[in-house]
Amino acid sequence: MEIIEYLEKNQQIPYKIFENALLGHKFFHAYLLSGSQGTPLLDIAKFLAKSMLCENAHPFACNTCNTCKRIEENIYGDLILIDGKKGSILKDEISTLIDSFSLTASEKKGIKIYIINIVENMNVEATNALLKFLEEPPLDTYAILTTFNKYRILPTILSRCEIINFSLLNQKYLIDESLKLGVAIDDCELLSFFYNDPSYILKISQDEDYLISKNDILELFKNIENKENLRFFIEHNLLPKLKGKETIRYFYDNTIVFFKEALKYKSNKTTILNSYVNILKEIINNVSNLDRSILILINSRNELNFNLNTSLLILESLLETFEVHK
Repeated sequence: MEIIEYLEKNQQIPYKIFENALLGHKFFHAYLLSGSQGTPLLDIAKFLAKSMLCENAHPFACNTCNTCKRIEENIYGDLILIDGKKGSILKDEISTLIDSFSLTASEKKGIKIYIINIVENMNVEATNALLKFLEEPPLDTYAILTTFNKYRILPTILSRCEIINFSLLNQKYLIDESLKLGVAIDDCELLSFFYNDPSYILKISQDEDYLISKNDILELFKNIENKENLRFFIEHNLLPKLKGKETIRYFYDNTIVFFKEALKYKSNKTTILNSYVNILKEIINNVSNLDRSILILINSRNELNFNLNTSLLILESLLETFEVHK
């Protein structure tokens, strides 16, 4: 599903806001796109930027002109993208952005746009630098910020943005629509926790990194009953593969989903993960305190930004989560 279709079909209020702005050529100097995990916020931000700069917009981007193609390839001179998904956003990145946009526009359109993806991942110094830039934006300069949690953003930044909220699609709808696209039911169920668009679920379900990660998590749970085997698997099979904080966060997120669904299944025998009921039962039977384990996993995930020894963090948190004696 193309972004324009996704917006028109599933996000009608943001669609109308964008349409009216584009038709009237009246843009707020800063937009904050706010949605739950899995909403394709970065792709929406890039599509909005394309639509503001497109050579043939009617009123949305054509996606075929030279400008649209260059934006997609991240080689358009007056568009800067800072991606907080890759790690903490530092002051130097914001300073470089400000220096670049203090110069005359390099493209014929004369409009300069910067996108900051997952803006809550800025450190304090970067946040202060951005705030000053938002307070006094240069002429014909526009910001498109994205966030999965607007409550982690300073009120002073929120007050300088037009906030556009994206609704979370129903999981059953996501699963049903993904099934129609040919995605396997077990992938539909698991990915519906992370991606808020059936076309993205299809794309990710075919991704090799996802398939490897899913297999590792399932192998982890298969060893849950034998604590000695479980520890060996974590130390010798799992830890060597968990390199890079984004990969580790994704691992934690998946593990947390299984534990939360296990708790839900234990309480009322219902779950989105119907294809994984046997695993949920194994978790229930082999972990005595699910609430405590979920809290351990969440806290460990949050500590990734501050902990240099990630391998030790993962090992200790998993041993504690699965109640493996040290």
